[in-house]
Amino acid sequence: MSGVLIRPAVVCLFMLSACATLSEPECVHGDWEQIGYRDGQNGRPLARIDEHRDACLRYGVSPALPAYSAGRERGLNFYCTPANGVVVGRRGEHYAGVCPAASEERFLRGYEAGRAVHYARERMDHVERARRDAEMRMVEAPTREQAQYWNLRLLRLDMERDFIWMDLRRLETRAAEHGRY
Repeated sequence: MSGVLIRPAVVCLFMLSACATLSEPECVHGDWEQIGYRDGQNGRPLARIDEHRDACLRYGVSPALPAYSAGRERGLNFYCTPANGVVVGRRGEHYAGVCPAASEERFLRGYEAGRAVHYARERMDHVERARRDAEMRMVEAPTREQAQYWNLRLLRLDMERDFIWMDLRRLETRAAEHGRY
């Protein structure tokens, strides 16, 4: 019976630790400038320091805001480039509006080019799944008319796949151009 009571406690403890942004050693012995740099490199907003503060509060540690901010600014210099914008966009990641005005426009051009590639890949995946489904249904069709319907559907999906493929090549070329400057 006690095993039943322990499991929810273990689950709750695990969930609480999973929410913490930093571990005890990172809070106690952490280099706040390096922590800020890492957050800047990952495009985290300045409000991330509040999450770190909450995580470290249980260990009696308060973040060093000046060191964290200086590191984060250096990290943003890496994050806020057109080439990284392409990478972030291709991954389908959210942009939190963290780039300084001087670099944001160029970052966003790369980001939008990368997002376009991401969306085209998602469309391609959707068409490929639909093709597999249509192929299976065509083979399993109980009547000739249904098999012809699924064959026609396959032909349409093939045309759509070819169009997306051409569009994807164009978008990838555009993204590569944005990533170069």
